[in-house]
Amino acid sequence: MDSMPSIVVKLNQAVIKHLQLPQGDLSIGRRPSHTLVLEDHAVSADHASIFTVGQDSFLKDLDSTNGTYINNRRARKHHLKPGDEILIGKYLLVYQEQDHADAPTTPQPASLDEGAALFVLSGFNSGKRIDLTSPVTHLGKGGQSAAFLSRNGDRFTLMVKSGAPTILRNGKPVATGGNILESGDIIEVGDTRLQFYQR
Repeated sequence: MDSMPSIVVKLNQAVIKHLQLPQGDLSIGRRPSHTLVLEDHAVSADHASIFTVGQDSFLKDLDSTNGTYINNRRARKHHLKPGDEILIGKYLLVYQEQDHADAPTTPQPASLDEGAALFVLSGFNSGKRIDLTSPVTHLGKGGQSAAFLSRNGDRFTLMVKSGAPTILRNGKPVATGGNILESGDIIEVGDTRLQFYQR
């Protein structure tokens, strides 16, 4: 079976932790409730998150005060590659993937390799995966659609319905004419938080 991607956490060049990345969200920050707690005043209470699906991991900065740096460049969002160095405060996180050439392979579901999906991170249906196979996918609960995803080829546009409450994409209200989604984007509909993934 394939091993999951992982991060090595270093402080002053010394390895202090080796952490396998779980499927879904891994939260990083100074707050004790986070999966990875980094105790440094330069680290925000809610600093960043790493979202993993299959063998792909996406880092997102959560509007931290001092920023998140990937390979010495400040980044808000980044599709991680083996060897990437993530600097958060005085901590260095190195992203790794093991070479599976000699390991027996486990077939992945087709939906992980093609198409797009939404992952429900919190709120109603938390933990659920929604495969985006239809031209239009409605978002909302109780039969009330507040927003929808419109598909055109491999491009997905997030649209808000007239009169609907504020819908957020990466913490900002969705534009009147809609927003084209990028893999890793966070969508907030009321108390439900989703992440868009596209292979």
